[in-house]
Amino acid sequence: MKTFIALIKASFKQLLRDKTSLFFTFAFPVVFMVIFGLIWSGGNNFKASIGIVNEDNSKTSQAITQAFQKISSLTVDTGNQADLVARLKKGELRAVIIVPATMEANIANGNPVDIQVYYDPSNTTTTQVILPMVNQVVEGIGQQVSRHPSVFQLHAQSIQSHQMRSIDYLVPGIIAMSIMSTGLFCALPLIQQREKKILKRWGATPIHRSSIIYSQVVFRLVLSILQTALLVFIAHAIFNVQMVGNWAVLFGVVALGALVLISIGYLVASFVKTQEGAMPIIQLVQFPMMFLSGIFFPVEMLPGFMKPVVATMPLTYLGDSLRQVMIQATPLHTMNLNLIVLGAWLAVCVTLSIKLFKWE
Repeated sequence: MKTFIALIKASFKQLLRDKTSLFFTFAFPVVFMVIFGLIWSGGNNFKASIGIVNEDNSKTSQAITQAFQKISSLTVDTGNQADLVARLKKGELRAVIIVPATMEANIANGNPVDIQVYYDPSNTTTTQVILPMVNQVVEGIGQQVSRHPSVFQLHAQSIQSHQMRSIDYLVPGIIAMSIMSTGLFCALPLIQQREKKILKRWGATPIHRSSIIYSQVVFRLVLSILQTALLVFIAHAIFNVQMVGNWAVLFGVVALGALVLISIGYLVASFVKTQEGAMPIIQLVQFPMMFLSGIFFPVEMLPGFMKPVVATMPLTYLGDSLRQVMIQATPLHTMNLNLIVLGAWLAVCVTLSIKLFKWE
């Protein structure tokens, strides 16, 4: 019995010494639970802005506007169609509802009323939350003003020039994730070479040690571009996903994003001494960015207190840039802001890596 207990104790001691196993045993599921709990339990924190164009200006049309204004999760802006649709295309609104000028007359004559809703199908929050909410409100008003609940007929009209599906939104997120993984895990080979004194031996050769770093950066950069090309090709061949943007701009964004994530990986390698110590840190950086940056889940679904965290993540801006280029999605941020933030991350991480990195 003593031997049996001693073996159990030895197993626990081995687990405590292995930081990677310890992370995946305890921290990893906790991180998953917290992230998904914050996403799916934050329904009351959902906020979105919509626009309403009231062309009828009757009591019924005003009742429709007031019904939407009473929904706490919605912010309602009114105005003309051109201005509101322009704001929708900029990403400032999630939908624009057009109340036609002949609505009151059609209701009086027993004719159906067509209500148009402009939306962006690349935004999953709109398709999954906003459109069903609009339909429910309009049906409720229809039951109040007429004996026929179908007096209002909702016509959803996409602002995209091409058909949009969920897979079209997903592919840029998968590309962003692959770039992140390729960049962050560049730290492991470097730490391994430093542990085994390989970097120290390179110092005794004619080859400058900085060439090792530059060669790895170029290798990871080319690898990210090849990954992107392969994923786009497979997505088009199997799922008919169309790349509607400019290829040069796409690979430029990929290159910048890859450099940012590589610099973060080297920053980790600058102060972590062992591979076992690096793995948990890389995972702690990787998984929050994967699930909180908006590449898979809309950021509108996150609690308000997490929005500042989302705004600091480089993957938020990389994913938004890829969606704008590849599927012309409505922006979360302007492209200029995305590039500025990614450039700032690159400059800061490169500077810190140069200052903190140790060859031995």
